[in-house]
Amino acid sequence: MFFSSYDTIGPLLTLTGGKMETYISLSKEWTQDQKEIWKVIEDHWDCLVNGKIDQFKGYIHPDFVGFGHESPYPVDQGWLSHWVGFWSKSTKFLIHALKPQHIVIHGDIAIVQYYLFTITKNDVSAGNSSIRRYTMTWKKENGVWRAIASHNNLQGEH
Repeated sequence: MFFSSYDTIGPLLTLTGGKMETYISLSKEWTQDQKEIWKVIEDHWDCLVNGKIDQFKGYIHPDFVGFGHESPYPVDQGWLSHWVGFWSKSTKFLIHALKPQHIVIHGDIAIVQYYLFTITKNDVSAGNSSIRRYTMTWKKENGVWRAIASHNNLQGEH
């Protein structure tokens, strides 16, 4: 179960100094492939959080499609690149934390579900906190994992 309130997660984030942490250890039962894709997701988010947009885009498959809470329509690689470029210039991540829920590998496809907790700051807000739920599909081609599909929503959205 994910943290039930911001009050619960706050002390844990304080202990980490605001750095990304995975609050459950990768189980000894996880396969090497599952550990590999989780590391890719951590690196993917590190790029976004640190404004490495070109590197972030490298994790996105050319045939990417998805739904995000910020868009009423499906998004593709072009839209995502535009949005992430804008968002990263206007938003600073004060804290972020990832929590894996499920990782299923089917050959060269990985389906990953996880939570993302963030506190962000921009010109409009001094500290906006949110919890997002993600289901992402990653495809491995030529030894490289790239996101080919994604759906996320803010926890509490229906």
